[in-house]
Order: sequence, then structure tokens, then C-alpha cells
Amino acid sequence: MADVQPPQLSDNAVYLSRSERAKAGKRPSRSSALGVVAESRFPGAKSRSEMVQGILAQDRDLVAGNFGTVYYKPVTVCGVDLKLEPLQPSIGTVVHGIDLATDLNDPEMVTFLRELWLERRVIMFRNQAHVSREQMVEFAQHFGEVGSRYGEREHVPNSPHDLSHQIDVPGIPDMLVLTSDEAVPAAASNWHSDASWQMRPPMASVLMCREAPPVGGDTCFCDCYSMWEGLSLETKERVEHLSAVHMGAVIHQMDGKTPVATHPVARTHPETGRTALYVQQGFVRSFAQTHNIPKDEEKTLLLEMKLQEGRPEYTCRFRWEEGSVALWDNRAVLHSASGDFWPHRRIMERLTILDHDVSRRTPF
Repeated sequence: MADVQPPQLSDNAVYLSRSERAKAGKRPSRSSALGVVAESRFPGAKSRSEMVQGILAQDRDLVAGNFGTVYYKPVTVCGVDLKLEPLQPSIGTVVHGIDLATDLNDPEMVTFLRELWLERRVIMFRNQAHVSREQMVEFAQHFGEVGSRYGEREHVPNSPHDLSHQIDVPGIPDMLVLTSDEAVPAAASNWHSDASWQMRPPMASVLMCREAPPVGGDTCFCDCYSMWEGLSLETKERVEHLSAVHMGAVIHQMDGKTPVATHPVARTHPETGRTALYVQQGFVRSFAQTHNIPKDEEKTLLLEMKLQEGRPEYTCRFRWEEGSVALWDNRAVLHSASGDFWPHRRIMERLTILDHDVSRRTPF
């Protein structure tokens, strides 16, 4: 694969600080999924180096190939023959046969993809490695307004603790580069909706894979419509008019201030009109204090909601390859990276998309 490691990392203070653990020979922390899976894959290693070499040896003989049966729906749009591969019955479709650099010039194609995206919540594409960063911006602009790295510009994180903030893409300041390697492993391996701590969270996110591990590092998506339907009727009636507090992390701070926003628990999708459960373990801490919900009841309700996250029936899993792209609806899905690919390198590029209709940006 091409060497696309961001050049800013070589002398980046945050990267160098976080790589001290590797220099000291310490293994990835078992407080992270990456560390847990590494220990599981190669137990009993006497050193970090032995663990790295042992895992790489397990993966060394992997070769790319295709086998098995794939079911897809053939459709022709604007003269382009597409194959629509559903990843799971209710969520996720891979669109084969399209060139994102050229085939979206016809508004009919954009309309088709947008309708498919609203229906399936997340759509994916393969074999797009030729798409430049500039063309990726053009792709995103077909669906909405490209926002800052985390959406609205009212709160643009500048925390010195986040490595991704330190990596700049020349000419595209809104692109977020997500990188993980042997020295500094990282994966957002908890269920969340991007930047829900914003007062007006972003409508969508588009992610391009520039370098993928040979195995692992998938992204999973969870259907928030199903999460709502999965709640008991009693719970639905109790929470349908409640709001929850979404709080960012240290890395999301702007000038030292951690962002906090309050949003409806039962969110109405502004385009489909459907109800989605808009509560997730990534950023939600509590219900709004104005509801005066007893702590024991709050704990029970939040636990029931948490148990909806990641249920196999509600989720699809997307295996990344170099040039794979995913576009998801932050209003209707949660996502989580699979923290299982250390010590392999994984390089991703993300753009955040805002709704052209400003009146639809605030959750209701």
C-alpha cells in the first residue's frame, strides 16, 4: 500500500509524547480495545516487540481474494450500471460500479444516492483510491455544506491533547485525518454519533480509507430507528418527551471549554419523519436536570438504552480497503470503529457535512 502517513507526525509533539509508551517497550493499554485484542491474539509475550512480531507473523501470509456468493440488486442510473449490495436487512448498502470522481455530475445520480442513503442510513463505495482529497470535498458538497472538522463553526475544538487536530491537509483545513500505527494506536471504539455535543450536530459524515490493515479495523453502524423500536412501550412513554445531556471529551475542548448540548431523547428525523433513539454511550451523561428524574430511575433508563447499542440485528459491519468510502446519516445511526487491528497502520480522512437547510440542523 502507498505510504500515506501524514508528514506532520514525524516531529509532532503530541505524537512524540504518546509514542513514549512504545519507546519504553510497554504494550498497548488494556483499557483500550486495541490492547485487549492484542493480548488475546498473542498471549504470554515477554515484550512489546515480541507481541508486535508475533501478531504480524500471524497476518503475514494473508492474500487478497474474493469468494462466496454476494446478493445484490442491479439498477441502471444515468446510464451507469450499479450493483446494490445490502450488508444487513435494515441498514447499510454497498454501491458497486460507480466512480465518485465523475458519475455525480448528473443531478439524477445525486438524487438517487441521497434517497438510497436516507433509506439505508449508510451507503458505502469501493475502489475509489483514485479520488483526490479535492474530489472528496466535491462529493461531500453534493449532499450538503462541508462544515469544520466537527461540524458547526460555533465550536471548533483546538485542544492540544488531540493528535488529529495537529494534522493539517494543505488547502483543505476542514478535513480530519484519523491515524493509528504501531507506536500510537487509536480507535474510536465506542458507539457514538459524530459531534452530538454540538448545539447543531452535523447531518452526515463521509470517511475515506487511505490505508487499511489486512484484517480488522472495520467500522460498525447501528440503526437508531431500530434502537427506538427496541425499547419497551413503558420506557418509550416515559422518555419520549425527555432530553439528554451530550458532553464532549477533553479532545473536543475549545479554548479549554468542554462542549455540552442538550437534545431530545426521541429525535424526529427532519427528512423521513421517523423516530430515532438519540442517546449513546459515547457522549450522553444524563438526562436534563430540569426533568428531576431520580438517580436510580435515570440509571435504569440509560442502561436499557445502552443495551440497544450494537445489537446484531440492528447493525452492519463494513470492512475497509484502500479507497473504500462510507457516507452515513448522523441523525439515524451510531457508529463504532473495531479496535482490533494493532499493530497495523490505519489512515482515514473524514469530512463533516451540514444540512443545506439550516432550519433542520437543530434536533427536535
